[in-house]
Amino acid sequence: MIKNKDFNLLFSARLITNFGDSLYAIASTLLVYKMTGSTVYSGITLFLTSSTAVIQLLLSPILDKINMKKFLISTQFIQAGLLLILPLLFYYKRLSVYHIMVIMPIITLINQLVYPGQISLLPKILSEDELITANSLMTMAYQGSNAIFDTLAGFVISIFGFMTAFYADSLSFVVAGVLFCLLSKKLSEFNRKENIEKGNLIKNHFKDLKEGLLMFKDSRIFALVIGVVFINFSATSISAVLPAFAKDEIFYSLMLAGMGLGVLVGSLVAGLPKLKDISLGKLYVYGMLVVAFSWLGVSFFGSNIKIAISLYALGWFVVGVVNVYAQTMVQMIVPSQRIGSTMGAMVGISTFMAPIGALLGGFLGEYLSSPKAILIGSLIILLVAIYWAFNKNIRKLPAINNFNDVLS
Repeated sequence: MIKNKDFNLLFSARLITNFGDSLYAIASTLLVYKMTGSTVYSGITLFLTSSTAVIQLLLSPILDKINMKKFLISTQFIQAGLLLILPLLFYYKRLSVYHIMVIMPIITLINQLVYPGQISLLPKILSEDELITANSLMTMAYQGSNAIFDTLAGFVISIFGFMTAFYADSLSFVVAGVLFCLLSKKLSEFNRKENIEKGNLIKNHFKDLKEGLLMFKDSRIFALVIGVVFINFSATSISAVLPAFAKDEIFYSLMLAGMGLGVLVGSLVAGLPKLKDISLGKLYVYGMLVVAFSWLGVSFFGSNIKIAISLYALGWFVVGVVNVYAQTMVQMIVPSQRIGSTMGAMVGISTFMAPIGALLGGFLGEYLSSPKAILIGSLIILLVAIYWAFNKNIRKLPAINNFNDVLS
């Protein structure tokens, strides 16, 4: 663990909220499917939540201007309050699928702004030598910890019911908010400089947004993000049909646990010294080939739980490794004063096609079958691997250990 109080608080808070998020994500997704019995509604729900990426893209410049400590604290308590609305409506027998479809996107939008906000603090509180380790740990906390939490969530929901998930998630946000209160005061000062310019606030906001987007003129970042856009498109289309593919709460939670375990191990493996000497170009291309063929296998083994979960986890293992290095690569290229807006824009752009992927997956699952929807999603990732293999900007990327030598 990195010996830095602020980093350890950020890491701990992310772990705690992820426990609640696992309960909430599984409960809300399964509840929508059980209330409607249709993958179309599951797809529409994912469409609404993933559509928040567009709003996130527009709001990303504020991450370089706001008091980050206050932002992190307030967002946790807002989410805690929003989550309590669902069990309250259930208690008065007023809960409908539409309530879930409204509240889920709001919480997702807040969460999507919180994570790049946390990531933007890392280059400011840590040395460059600590970044890969820090990104590995944060990716593990953000996605990898779901291996344990998703498994627990399936059993908790099966035993105690859906509403328990919402109460537990609300409590987790409160605890995270308290941890953020313990962050150093200096975190409130990072963005307090000549950033608040006089004049038209809206004009300045879109000026900063444009400057953040200009970072994507770098051919390396552009080619990387284009591929990630379609990877997210594919992964979201697969997620839309997972409730139908899995058929019950336990199988579904185990599939999500496989995803979490894969990302967890991948994030940890990314910190190994030997991997830092491997060309990023080879890592991205061969990695996506493994993801594509692993998930192709999932589509053929729906009746074999062990094989399906293992192959799904293998694909997410590679995603975990690639996530860490892609994140570190961008942090090393982008100037520190623009890291917040750029990371926010990167997450926003990279998930831009996810809403369409959710709708596509939902409709393919309804009118073809969930295995065929997974098959089509996997073929899209195969096309990304081919695109990266033929793109010289990706193919010629050096190892992360040699990256500073080629920065211009």
